[in-house]
Amino acid sequence: MRPINDIFGCNKGSPPNLRADLKASLGEFFGMAIFIFLALAGVQGALEAPTFQSVGAATGPTATQIQSIAFSFGVGITVALFICGAVSGGILNPAVLLSLMITGNINWLRGIFFFIAEIVGAIIGAYFANFVTAHELQGVNLLNPGFNYAQGFFAECLLTCVLCLTVLFIIVDKHLLADFAPFVVGSAVFICHMIGAPVDGTSINPARSFAASIVTGKWANHWIFWFGPLIGGIFAVMIYLAVKVITEESQEKALLQNAHNQAMIDADKNKEQNQQNPAQYTSVNV
Repeated sequence: MRPINDIFGCNKGSPPNLRADLKASLGEFFGMAIFIFLALAGVQGALEAPTFQSVGAATGPTATQIQSIAFSFGVGITVALFICGAVSGGILNPAVLLSLMITGNINWLRGIFFFIAEIVGAIIGAYFANFVTAHELQGVNLLNPGFNYAQGFFAECLLTCVLCLTVLFIIVDKHLLADFAPFVVGSAVFICHMIGAPVDGTSINPARSFAASIVTGKWANHWIFWFGPLIGGIFAVMIYLAVKVITEESQEKALLQNAHNQAMIDADKNKEQNQQNPAQYTSVNV
């Protein structure tokens, strides 16, 4: 498996490679199209009913529908990551992309290409999902009854922060679970949808919400599904960097303490050896 930094194209000091960026962006485009198609088609199957028009409509999804929606997005992102992960790194989310760009894990040129690829791929995937369904696409993010703007915004911000932290700590930091990245990210997406679906259907991905709105023409409260996830990604970066600073300081203190302890041990050993083997002096007669 290629190192994650090589996939992201962010090795320190490496010059921009337009050909590699375009190749990776193509992988990001196909991965996003596959993810959104699978996810929104799954939502359509879960919510296919004459009285239900969208995720976050008048009556809100049932518990069974929420589970089906969460499963569709969790499995959808897992499948897409297996398909495109080796080509682009499988970011598939502008909020995650932003967090990786801020932390320097993706250069800004590639980030711009990826953003365009994600938006276009999401729209294509949404249109395909709409094409294979008998009724109007039902995967639009809208606030459910009983929830206000602040709750929707906070939910999107917090849940996206969790997703971005998962990517930063597990994948970027090359945790032992990094080799299982598709399953880890899929699990995070699944639980985020289980939590957020009763609020607004769960976006945590501006491209996903934008694509569904483009296809259906429904834009109510759409700003929540851009600002919430993007600010959540920024918060994730702040938490990540803070933890890294604390961890590095702790590791530095531990190294200094270990060096001091080793020096004391060596000094004690030298002292014992000197006591056991006193210096021999040779008498000189004058």
